[in-house]
Amino acid sequence: MDTPWNQEDLRAFDVRKWPVEEAERQQKQLVQGGVLVDAVAPCIQRDGIFVLNEEEKRLAIKAYSELLVSNKKLARFVPASGAASRMFAPIRGEMSKEVANALALNGHHLPMLQKTKYGSLNAANRANVMAHDLLASEHGWTNLPKGLVPFHRYPGGDVRTPFEEHAYEWHDLAPGHRLHFTVPSNSLNQIRELLERKGLNQIDFSIQSNETDTMALDLASMRLARDAQDQLLFRPGGHGALLSNLNAMKMDFVFIRNIDNVVPQHRMAARNKVQRWMGGEAYRLTQERNALVDSIKQGSQNALKRASSWLDEFSRDARNHTREQLLDALERPIRVAGMVLNEGKEGGGPFWIRLKEGNVIPAIVEAAELNDGMLGQGTHFNPVDICCSLMDSSGKPYDLNQFAAHDLFFSSKKDWNGKSIRILERPGLWNGSMANWLTRFIEIPADTFAPVKSVLDLMDASRWK
Repeated sequence: MDTPWNQEDLRAFDVRKWPVEEAERQQKQLVQGGVLVDAVAPCIQRDGIFVLNEEEKRLAIKAYSELLVSNKKLARFVPASGAASRMFAPIRGEMSKEVANALALNGHHLPMLQKTKYGSLNAANRANVMAHDLLASEHGWTNLPKGLVPFHRYPGGDVRTPFEEHAYEWHDLAPGHRLHFTVPSNSLNQIRELLERKGLNQIDFSIQSNETDTMALDLASMRLARDAQDQLLFRPGGHGALLSNLNAMKMDFVFIRNIDNVVPQHRMAARNKVQRWMGGEAYRLTQERNALVDSIKQGSQNALKRASSWLDEFSRDARNHTREQLLDALERPIRVAGMVLNEGKEGGGPFWIRLKEGNVIPAIVEAAELNDGMLGQGTHFNPVDICCSLMDSSGKPYDLNQFAAHDLFFSSKKDWNGKSIRILERPGLWNGSMANWLTRFIEIPADTFAPVKSVLDLMDASRWK
């Protein structure tokens, strides 16, 4: 172990408001490496994944309409700190034949490029010139946050970034309610100015706190990684670090979606119809939970039995609960997470997992957390489309930190300054950070998931036709 810590280490901990015990905990986790979850079985249709019929969809949409006219506060929460550099990886260096052909054929549809500039070039030259222009330092696309890269160009000439598309889509779903982005601090002013210039308001921002940083391990020495000045290496703690940002919002209901999962205007209505299913289901479940809590507290006959039966849909727990145990099991944040049939797309999967307390719950699990026997067994994947209910039965906000499984952390290997290091990520925002929530998975259509992982995805006809 590296302890005792030197004075520079202790100052770095103070800046991050860490007790020394936090550094010692991270050090142990880094030496240990990531942990596998105790996955029991994949969640499948009608066993962990609910498939709404037409009447259930209608009732969910009706419930969402009731939510909108209630006094509840809604928000969209969009993690948007990611850089765009990885988007452009396929066109760096020597392009594959497939990539060059796709760029030559449809590159003129990219909103970052002038449509008429490349028509006189032959296919090979056209692809190379387009790639050069996309990577050109004067445009700086590769150095921007992904949310500032132009994604769509409209017939009238308007070009929109993901920040703008999120704002338009959210306004259609929940007019008058907050839109919140977590952004890198050095881009905040640029993002704010863009949205203000487009007249998009009721938008706020937060920065990932350095309190959620994590340390790294030098795998050669098995000691904490340090730079040339012998200072500890600190890194952002992954999307799980955003739990504190979400916790600070104090909203009744929050919809979560990634920054690159956006569609052009003509596809927004279909996606928002599905969002209304999810919001309506979250509202209905919250009302049912609140009624059960009230019944138990009032001593209603059969309240304990009804609560136990209701909880069966959220946990496979054979214990006989006492009154206090039932209240504890009910009084938790609720999430309704959309799940898409797995067609080879990346993303975490829904599984029944056993927590250390012994109960078996539905959870979103990353591939790195699964043992070999469960890899590839899932039927669905998680597109990060979630509606959260964050107030308790009395209308007070939960402290979300109390419901995270802090032992479910991630680790992975990276190259840093010629060294192989192991990095640490806090329990994922929709993984370990929500492990002890009441979780409902519902199946949603595949076409509601429209991520842009590569610049090539922006050439898909659904984005410009």
